Amino acid sequence: MADDWREDEVDPVVRDLWMQLESMRSRGHDPRPNGWRPLRGGLKIGAAILAITIALGVVAAVTLFSHSFNYAAPNAKLSSSCSSVIATTSGSTIVWACSSNPALTVASAATGSVSYSAFSPAPPVNILDIYLIDTAATLGLTCAATSSTGNEPVVLNAAGGSITISQTAGNLRPNHSYNYCMDFAALPSNFSTGVTWSE
Repeated sequence: MADDWREDEVDPVVRDLWMQLESMRSRGHDPRPNGWRPLRGGLKIGAAILAITIALGVVAAVTLFSHSFNYAAPNAKLSSSCSSVIATTSGSTIVWACSSNPALTVASAATGSVSYSAFSPAPPVNILDIYLIDTAATLGLTCAATSSTGNEPVVLNAAGGSITISQTAGNLRPNHSYNYCMDFAALPSNFSTGVTWSE
């Protein structure tokens, strides 16, 4: 046992456990399978592996999602401070926003409707639905539950569509800001998608 580890390489609690195991082995009660050898610095290596696994899990959620707008001020109905939004996971949702601002804002004088293209490439099948959620509402357990009076979510179709701008629930409200929100059945592996808005 002394050849496999040095006392200054391990935590005192872990050292005590090793000593107890050595004592059991010397009494003929070795709980380790034949051929088992402790890995030098195993605790440090194990921590590194855990850190890499967690990092990979975060990477899986940080996917590429871009959006663009086919009109410009002063007639723009929608605006954004970024062309690629950043993902944040919470429970079974992914919320997409600019780094320090909402994903998009509806102009205060906007009327009529706006159209959006199909999401391309299409999101994976474990993305259940897509919404625009009002930044004035608190994120709920699902995107659809992210709602308060006057700040209801707006459903988006992955195949594209159009949305009316009005004060009616389910529509884009003038002078309101929104983030994209996706509900998922299981956290997707890396994927990319994008959408284009137009008048």
